[in-house]
Amino acid sequence: MDSDSQAAVSGGDRTDDLLTRAVIEALAAGISWAQIAAQLGVPPPVTCGHAAVTDHDWQEAIVAHENARAARLNNQTLPRRPRAC
Repeated sequence: MDSDSQAAVSGGDRTDDLLTRAVIEALAAGISWAQIAAQLGVPPPVTCGHAAVTDHDWQEAIVAHENARAARLNNQTLPRRPRAC
């Protein structure tokens, strides 16, 4: 792995650690999963029918949102390879 790739992984790990600590602190302060998701810009999860959205639904939505965000950032920071004709 080259140094740029190592830095990207290290930065991602650092971001994950910061997010994890922030979520733990928010939960300890009594903030709900829905409020945490709103602060992160996570859209409400889709449920079947009129089922209530559970904490588990919010947790999965947050993980999916953050994984998609990380993938977008990785696509922007990784060098592009020339397309073969």
